Amino acid sequence: MTLVVLSLFSYEFLYKKNEVSVSPSTPALVLNTVKEEPIIGQDLLGKAEVSFAGGTDVRNKNIELGIARINGKVLMPGEEFSFTKTIGPVTEEDGFGEAKVFLNGEVTTGVGGGLCQVSTTLFQSVLKAGLPVTERWNHTYSVVLYDVGLDATYSDPGPDFKFKNDTANPVVIKGKTEDQKAVFEIYGVSDGRQASTTEPDISQIVDFPPTKYVATTTRDKSLPECINSPQIGYTSKITYGVLYPNGTTTQQIFTSTYKPLQRVCYVYGTSTTNFKNSIR
Repeated sequence: MTLVVLSLFSYEFLYKKNEVSVSPSTPALVLNTVKEEPIIGQDLLGKAEVSFAGGTDVRNKNIELGIARINGKVLMPGEEFSFTKTIGPVTEEDGFGEAKVFLNGEVTTGVGGGLCQVSTTLFQSVLKAGLPVTERWNHTYSVVLYDVGLDATYSDPGPDFKFKNDTANPVVIKGKTEDQKAVFEIYGVSDGRQASTTEPDISQIVDFPPTKYVATTTRDKSLPECINSPQIGYTSKITYGVLYPNGTTTQQIFTSTYKPLQRVCYVYGTSTTNFKNSIR
């Protein structure tokens, strides 16, 4: 485990009542047709927070916008949550900007970069709440900001992050940013279930490849000459268990395989010899 830690980056809520026009002459008839809103308990079922300190202003804004779209979301008993559907369109017109993302196995930039921190934080809060996860995918590369094996990537139209409210009552998701942290809390009526996750079982460790040098005359010289912090590849296995008051248990195993990440350095001109000697 020490090897992995050293090498990983060697990143009253509101219900609107139905508005009913009540006729003075037929109050009883109207009252019988009123649909009562469900009451959501205020038990804190699960909470998680992940720091985004050190991120760019654009990435931080993307995180704030993503959390705002989820904050206040209510799931009825038996309802499944879809991160992609809840987030909706992610465009520059919606206020999102370009930030670092993993795309097709590479580190690049894309509109909405940082939203995976939102899905990851929500994923971890769901595990604390003991709710069943119905879809979750790990990132291509490990991210130092996230607990090993407890990340959840997102991309539109997929992969998605999904979970289900299997309690007997509605649950509400409350999200916010606080002290440069993404925070999610899940509230509902506690039924006494207890959730736990094991320490990650690490295997299949792969060392990162040597630095790659690329000669270029077109790259913007104002950008960093080297990108990516090299990191090892490995497989993490975590068991997620829930113990219910009646004594029954459920288990889900999250297996995450991360690729090694190569450092890439750009050399201006056609020769890389002198540049290689100056890079550390």
